[in-house]
Amino acid sequence: MMAPSSTARWLSVRVRLICGLVFILGSLFPPYVPKAALAPQEVSIATSQFLLVEEGFLMKSGSISQQGSRRAYAEGIFHTVKEGDSVEKLADRYGIAANTVRWANDLGGSDVMQPGDELLILPVDGVLHTVSRGQTLIGISELYGVEQKEIVAQNKVKGGFILAGQELIIPGATPIIGKPVLIATADPPPASDEPIPAPSAEPSVPTPSDQPPEKLPVKPSKPTRDEAPKKYTPTPTSGVLQKPCSDKCFITQYYRAGHYALDMQEKGAGPIYAAEAGTVIRSDYGWNGGFGNVIEVDHGNDLITLYAHNKELYVEKGDIVKRGQMIAWMGRTGLVYGATGIHLHFEVRLRGIKKNPLLYVQ
Repeated sequence: MMAPSSTARWLSVRVRLICGLVFILGSLFPPYVPKAALAPQEVSIATSQFLLVEEGFLMKSGSISQQGSRRAYAEGIFHTVKEGDSVEKLADRYGIAANTVRWANDLGGSDVMQPGDELLILPVDGVLHTVSRGQTLIGISELYGVEQKEIVAQNKVKGGFILAGQELIIPGATPIIGKPVLIATADPPPASDEPIPAPSAEPSVPTPSDQPPEKLPVKPSKPTRDEAPKKYTPTPTSGVLQKPCSDKCFITQYYRAGHYALDMQEKGAGPIYAAEAGTVIRSDYGWNGGFGNVIEVDHGNDLITLYAHNKELYVEKGDIVKRGQMIAWMGRTGLVYGATGIHLHFEVRLRGIKKNPLLYVQ
């Protein structure tokens, strides 16, 4: 039996021999390296993302026709018009629609640009909106039909706070008010020399037969176009749309489920004004499905306003009206309730959808 000292010496010799053998083999063969470590590293070449254009503004050097790559810019730039510039050329150069250039600079189809003019170029297609007092991001979102998060991202709004007078880019939106449609109508017959009787509350022509017999609306002797009062509101408002009645009228029923309109009343009745310039596409006396004597005005861009329950109508289908022009007199024709039913039923329809009128008149 080996002594303990001999066993330790024996193990030590063998460990040394193994270590020496490993060293010799390691010097003869290359070390093992994983294939992933041998793969060439990807070298990222820094490319310039911006280039300097005239007027000293920075723009992306990539394809500016890709709207998504430019949504991070909240501000537009100003372009100084040079000889030979046109709206279409500028739109193609900056990668936006020609209408976006026109809308941002209030350019009509017949407007001419002059060298030296400065034009605002928005970073994406859309419109520029100036925040009015009392407006919120939610209200503006509903106004244009654009999601609130898109407006916040485009304008880098922090905390959801906006200020009156602040300008916001509404991506993908179109102007609320556009060019109204034109309707071909026959010219009214020449006026006779005989005096025309003043409007009366007594019915002079039978009303449609589809109305309830107990709800017979009245049709006064309607004045001709030339005799209709060309008056305007003495108290213009600064909302997207003009308040359709005087400053003395008040809201009796708000926009809600089942009542997609505003009911507005003035004690003793009063004038009704066009909420914006446009073309009259409907001016009818009668029951009209409960609306009574009703007017509809097309303001362009699929925006239509409706004025119902009137006593008298001062415009006809095809007439061009201006913002704040007197178009009717408040009444209680159609489906109303009792003597206190004198009021205006006011609707705002955008692309066929009934919107909350308060968003437009505030």
